[in-house]
Amino acid sequence: MARTPEKKKKPAKKAPAKQVDDFMPEPQPPRPTRWQQFRTRFEEIRERVHKKGRERITIMVIPHTEKQIFNLHVNLYAVVTAVAVVTVVLGVSILTLAGKSGEDIQNYDMGLTNSQFNVQTTRMAEEMVPLHNLIQTYSNTIAELYFKLDGDAPGEAQGGAASAVLGQEIESLRSLVEECKKLGEDCDQGRTEEILRRVIFLSRQDNQNLRRAVELSDKILAQLKTKEKRNLLKNTPSIWPVKGYVLSAYGWQVDSLRGRKVFRPGMEIGALPGSEVVATAPGIVERVDYTPELGLHMWVSHRFGMQTLYAHLDRVVVPKDEKVQKGQLIAYSGKTGMTSVPMLYYEVHVGTVAYNPYAFLNHIQDEWLNPKNL
Repeated sequence: MARTPEKKKKPAKKAPAKQVDDFMPEPQPPRPTRWQQFRTRFEEIRERVHKKGRERITIMVIPHTEKQIFNLHVNLYAVVTAVAVVTVVLGVSILTLAGKSGEDIQNYDMGLTNSQFNVQTTRMAEEMVPLHNLIQTYSNTIAELYFKLDGDAPGEAQGGAASAVLGQEIESLRSLVEECKKLGEDCDQGRTEEILRRVIFLSRQDNQNLRRAVELSDKILAQLKTKEKRNLLKNTPSIWPVKGYVLSAYGWQVDSLRGRKVFRPGMEIGALPGSEVVATAPGIVERVDYTPELGLHMWVSHRFGMQTLYAHLDRVVVPKDEKVQKGQLIAYSGKTGMTSVPMLYYEVHVGTVAYNPYAFLNHIQDEWLNPKNL
């Protein structure tokens, strides 16, 4: 069979070229502003809330008997409104009751305070008087000590007219306190205020006295740290000669062995037998002796014309004419001589006069008072 010749495909016609205007973008609508977006969003939310609020709910009350069931159809708007009203009413009621209770409690406390005010005021005044006397004694003692250490005469010392004024204030305060205590709850407010005024006045005086005492104490410490005072303290019998307790003090005492009063120019220190006896100041052993009254005893000479006596010893470990240092072991305590108990009899002489040894003893044993390097 003869082949049918294939028809040639006609070439596709080319689309006419578009004009330049066909490639320009189409104009877009203007974008909404933020305010418009906010309004649109707000409208959507409001429509949802409104739609939700219009929804109705059914409240059913079913009795136990066979009576008719009670149905209540309300929307959410009504429920929210009712809850809001109940909340506001409860809040206002709670705040009103709380304020009323606070006023009642405050009034009760004020009444209780007024009934106890007079008692507390008189009690404070009674405690103030002995405290004032103690502070005044302390400040005057510090002032006298400062003056005796070659300090200037304290210009603020209480005395003369100032002391008379304070004495009148204290007597007036005591009289007011006694009157208020007698009247009890009938003590009027005027007396109470007068008591408080006088207590405040005494408190201010006490504060001034304490400040003055602190200032003088600082000056005393500064003087004691000078080279001259440290040298004096070094050579002064200022430490305990033995570890013990005071059996009999300096002065007139009843002697148990003699059965009469005698003047004792020293002090008896109770100590265990064989306790260490030390030199209370640097010096030289002047004499070691034995008498029926003092038993075994020794004398130590110090600078500035001072001497110390140690009696009723058990034995002596330092011979005569030997130098001793402050705190050095010199003997052991015992029960020799006229004594019924183990003890150490101790005297301090300045020149030919025996002074109270207790006044020389350093009861605090501060490091600055007796430094080791002296």
